[in-house]
Amino acid sequence: MEQLQLELPTFMQEPIQIGEEISITGKWVPKAKGGIFRKSPDSGDMIKEWEDIHKDAREHDGMLSTEINHAIGQDAVLVHHIFKNERALGEYFLKVAGTHVEALHKVAQPDYHLLRAMNISDETRNALQAKGVNGTFGEYLFGFVKNDYKQPDPSKAVQVTAKWTCKPDESIEELKHWWLKVGTDAYSEEEGMIRFEAYKVVGEDALIIHETFDSSDELKFHLTKGMAARYKNDIDQVAAPENYFFRGPVSWTIRTYSKFMGLPATYSSRGSHWMQEQGTMSEGLTNQQMKNQEVMVVYSWTAKEGKSEELKAIYTEVTDQMKSNEPGALKVQCYFDESASRLIVQDVFQDAGAVGFHLGTTAAGHFGNLMAIASPGEFLFCGDVPEEMKVAATGLGLQATFAPAVFGFARN
Repeated sequence: MEQLQLELPTFMQEPIQIGEEISITGKWVPKAKGGIFRKSPDSGDMIKEWEDIHKDAREHDGMLSTEINHAIGQDAVLVHHIFKNERALGEYFLKVAGTHVEALHKVAQPDYHLLRAMNISDETRNALQAKGVNGTFGEYLFGFVKNDYKQPDPSKAVQVTAKWTCKPDESIEELKHWWLKVGTDAYSEEEGMIRFEAYKVVGEDALIIHETFDSSDELKFHLTKGMAARYKNDIDQVAAPENYFFRGPVSWTIRTYSKFMGLPATYSSRGSHWMQEQGTMSEGLTNQQMKNQEVMVVYSWTAKEGKSEELKAIYTEVTDQMKSNEPGALKVQCYFDESASRLIVQDVFQDAGAVGFHLGTTAAGHFGNLMAIASPGEFLFCGDVPEEMKVAATGLGLQATFAPAVFGFARN
């Protein structure tokens, strides 16, 4: 083979901004098997149980998105959840899933789950496995997200999540190489691939690959003329697909073509679904089209004893990331009151959409580390901020005050 490409291209060198979010996609099948032309007698009860779970899941603290997708051509459902963090995931299985588990397992059984995150602790993996969650845990390796994390049209977009496992005596580094080639070339040659993410499976020589396409036509191009077609033989030499979960309106021609590609695919149409108003970093934000006047945010952090330099270091990193990754951040100015160990920050954003992007990316990625070493003061949001941004700020646990502009002047 050609020399291994393991150096990331420029557009992949910064990790994607999903923060602590965890995505889980699981396939469930009826306990009793159906016939060739008829569904299992448990099928209707399985769907009803999942609809009941869905109602409770959307009220769960830390649930960012939940959907129940009906499999096409199979007696199954694809369930997809996005959690705020590991705590929310763990409490969901303890409270929501735990409440329904007995009734659900009478009529259904899990087939497989694919879990994705930046990192997943041993504690969380062990806890889920102890509850019988059959699946794979993937930790982020590389990828890209286009369009400033704007959510694609959910009525047209197709989400593809797959597991590829190395064949005996084959190298995981070679598998990484070929999927890096796929992502690198697709970035410029496949306009309709708007997300590409590769995750290393914990404890296995395997990868989880997640891709998002603008539409079924873009997925068709990827499979027939794009990077999937270009690198199919190379990838097939070193690995085999174990699961392929498609969520979204996949055309009949694609479903037929994927059979010839040997993909163990499950296709699904969107059923009951809910997502928090501002969207998620894992599947896209909904506030990117909002255009408002400039918004200034003034706030402070007071360092715990002996943590002043660490606080400054974290905010130096925050400022650098905002300068590099947030074109809507117009100005950042930091001040430090040595007598009170207090960092005072002034951020100016071009509009409320830029504020929302910041809260969901840079701010979310550092918030946990900041809370460990400092206490937040009041956050003053000055300018026109819509209700969904207020919800986002409150969701981060901020003591926030919102004040629209009344009067004033500015000199050039």
